[in-house]
Amino acid sequence: MRPAARVLLSVAITCSALAGSLVLTGCDFFRELESLPGAEETGDESEGEGESADETGGGEPCTVLDDHCSDQDTLHSCNFESGELDTYSCAALCGESLLNFSCVPTADFRHACWCVSPGAIKIDTCVQLESCLDECGDPASACSNGCFERTDYQTVRLLGTLYSCADRACDDLCAASPSECGTCLLAARAGLWGDCGLQREVCDADAGDEPSWP
Repeated sequence: MRPAARVLLSVAITCSALAGSLVLTGCDFFRELESLPGAEETGDESEGEGESADETGGGEPCTVLDDHCSDQDTLHSCNFESGELDTYSCAALCGESLLNFSCVPTADFRHACWCVSPGAIKIDTCVQLESCLDECGDPASACSNGCFERTDYQTVRLLGTLYSCADRACDDLCAASPSECGTCLLAARAGLWGDCGLQREVCDADAGDEPSWP
């Protein structure tokens, strides 16, 4: 079992000007929950403001595999000190300067809120944003940061809905068979697995803001 580590937020974007502090205006985060001062007080009020709100069943302490996202904006993370799941609002964790893209799984089986900084105008559609992120590969790169900056708030949230659906569709399989997790997530985002057909269709139908010339 991993050492005590609470609210995870893992850095998704590394800013070139980043020095000793992570909290810089304009930087995007996908941080895995490390102890954040006051993190327990940042949760949604309806979820008990980050207090241990979920039971793992049978009185057993939670493990890393109990981490999950119940929806696009709600993170349930194992508190290794209490042995229970703590619930967090991604909007609260991202703060006022960043936007929650989606609550997603990470490479170490934890889940986290992916906080980004969208652009002011919509250059890329939902499909183009998805393609851009796929080409970048590493969410912790300036390349991925640039993808979000090429579109607006609504488009970021639109693709985030698809990512969230795929995560929930593959959550059990990813926990049982980690080697198949990546393939499952790709299939779910493509609308071929789980119940993400509507989210796939909406993303595919998203249009750019530029006028179409005859």
